[in-house]
Amino acid sequence: MGLAYAATELTQVGTSRQLTLSTGLLLALVFAAMVGIAVWSWLNRRRLRERRRIAETELRATQNRLAQLSNQLPIALFSFRPGHGFEAVSDGIGNLLPVTAQQLLADPMRLLAAVAAEDRAGLQWLNNGADSPTRLEWLGRTVAPAAGGREPEVRWLQMRGSVDIGPGGEPLLAGVIVDVTPLMNAQQSLEASREELRRLATYRENEREQEYRRLAREFHDELGQLLTSARMQLQWLDGRLAGDPPTHSALAAIETIIGEAYRSVKSIAAELRPPALNLGLPAAIEWQAARVLEPAGLQFTVALAPVAESLPDAVATALFRIVQEAFTNVLRYAGARSVHVSLRADGGQLILSVADDGCGFDPAAVAAGEHFGLVGMRERVAALHGALDIDSAAGEGTRITVHLPLPALPAPESPP
Repeated sequence: MGLAYAATELTQVGTSRQLTLSTGLLLALVFAAMVGIAVWSWLNRRRLRERRRIAETELRATQNRLAQLSNQLPIALFSFRPGHGFEAVSDGIGNLLPVTAQQLLADPMRLLAAVAAEDRAGLQWLNNGADSPTRLEWLGRTVAPAAGGREPEVRWLQMRGSVDIGPGGEPLLAGVIVDVTPLMNAQQSLEASREELRRLATYRENEREQEYRRLAREFHDELGQLLTSARMQLQWLDGRLAGDPPTHSALAAIETIIGEAYRSVKSIAAELRPPALNLGLPAAIEWQAARVLEPAGLQFTVALAPVAESLPDAVATALFRIVQEAFTNVLRYAGARSVHVSLRADGGQLILSVADDGCGFDPAAVAAGEHFGLVGMRERVAALHGALDIDSAAGEGTRITVHLPLPALPAPESPP
């Protein structure tokens, strides 16, 4: 009994020692794992901090490079909070306006003060309490005072932006200001060149019309008189040689040729300068319509306001040539049955319309370089500072409308 009890005790003691060793080993492993996790976590945080530091450094470097680049370019970036003022303005604003970014941040109205008075209409959103536009499109001038008594420097600025949502949920107008002075100067130079070309074209057109008038007069008067004199001499000769039938037949043939020549002279003179144009624009248009539309079987109506009777010769001639070209196009392309011409004065404008019921066409598909008649009409209208509209579609006819500033009409003569 004693030996068995002792053996049992020894077994229990051994088991307890094994459990203690296992527990200690397990605790050591757990402790080692915890230490490993702590070391790994510390190394990972350190690595993340290093990455964050590098990313922040790169971000600051990128921001600096962008800021330096934007400061070198003729642009400025901004964000504006309606009712409060500018939230941010890039330093490049100093290259565009006679103000600094700090001054604009302190007082947004300094931007308005730096803009030419006639171009401030699109900047009302700068006023305190004004609504912010959803999209910003503005083009205007800024005048910077020049030193030394020189002329002030004028810059053309273009401002574009849109509304975004700020960090606090408030609306922010974010945009960019760009210096477009070289572009506007080039555009103005181009417009000046075009205006010079228009004046030259107008001068040449007036000179050509004067030459047409002179040639028509010479054809009609001088050559017509010569042909009339030749016919009279021929008739006298026919009377002297009435007893010679072959000679009489030859003289009759010559008289027929002279008559054809006289009709050709009248036709050429009419092409150069219609005599009816000397009687006013209505008479000239009626004459032209009867001359070219009636033989083609087209019906026409002409409704001209009384102002057409007293137009300056240059305006009347230009409008007649436009109607003449429109009639030519109707005969060549339209396949129309009727044509209507109208002229009226409305709101300081002179409005001429030539409409037909022909097949129509797509004006956008017509190449201007291949249709010099339309080009000529546009140039005549542009020379008179007007506009020409073409309203047409397939199967719906064509309407050509000319809008001209109403010219100053001569004052009526007072009775003696």
